[in-house]
Amino acid sequence: MAKRVKRADVAKLAGVSEATVSYVLNGSRKVSDELEKRVRDASNALSYVSTKKDASRASASSRAIYYLTEDIFNVYQLEAIDGMRRAALEKDYFLHIFDTRDDSKKYIRHILDCAPEAVYVLTAPNSLTDEDLVQIRDAGICVLADFARNTYIPGVSYIMSDMFNGFEQAVRYLCENGHRQIGYVSAFDETCYYDFRLAAFKTAMRRIVGTYQPIVEYGSSDCFQTTEESGGEIMRVMLNNHPEVTAVICTNDLMAMGAIKELHKRGLRVPEDISVIGVDDIKASAEFDPPLTTIAQDGKSYGRKAFEALCKDIEGGETGKYIIPMQLVVRASSGPVRK
Repeated sequence: MAKRVKRADVAKLAGVSEATVSYVLNGSRKVSDELEKRVRDASNALSYVSTKKDASRASASSRAIYYLTEDIFNVYQLEAIDGMRRAALEKDYFLHIFDTRDDSKKYIRHILDCAPEAVYVLTAPNSLTDEDLVQIRDAGICVLADFARNTYIPGVSYIMSDMFNGFEQAVRYLCENGHRQIGYVSAFDETCYYDFRLAAFKTAMRRIVGTYQPIVEYGSSDCFQTTEESGGEIMRVMLNNHPEVTAVICTNDLMAMGAIKELHKRGLRVPEDISVIGVDDIKASAEFDPPLTTIAQDGKSYGRKAFEALCKDIEGGETGKYIIPMQLVVRASSGPVRK
């Protein structure tokens, strides 16, 4: 008795996911002409006959959106997730959250097998590569990636906060208050090319202050960690190496809070001795002591914008590049330069 041809056999021959085979043969989702031809050619070559079970599996993965991140415990990230989740639910889509730090290739296989409607990729390009994104796109899955990947793939959408304008607002504000010795408490060094904040700070300093060698400290053991603890540690390094600094901008609000706590331990006043600015405007920023000046990117609004970008692709096949404005929110942690 001949072995019955399975959907997996067609998928293997066509080089696609099993769900994509169902989408093509049941007409439940539009994929590229090239992908459809590969599936149909493989199906005909194997004399495959689709079943009701195949259709039900394809239907089960519809309305699903995957959110892929390597920083799931970041407070801002949680706010963005909540914003996307709420926006998705309003249109009967369902958000699934994945922390891809451990084995990203397993997640790629899972995505291709389950074939959700779309994926939002907020991971480093050495974790989920451009080749991975192409593979997902070619499986008929809509893809939205962070602009900071510094690459462009046709058929993939990109989104980012306008860090360059945000940092320019912050540096200009500090200069207007008499600051020239402005430091940056950075979680990332130049090797982390997929985060724009360091580049945005340096660009703003060159344009506004004329400083080509700005004051930047990266920390040591906590480098690449965006926590209060890392903010405090890097602030200690900053004070030891650059006592002339009168203001600092930090990678995010949590690090700014850690920096302020370290300044208080040293007997320094904020903002009378040193002004401190964060990035994100998480909920705790306004409640901190002193309330934190920050370059605001509202997490929930950002998550909603990300869903809207994906929705345009899912429902209309429209891909694009989306830049979200940022706004400096001035509170009590910053002020005029010390006398």
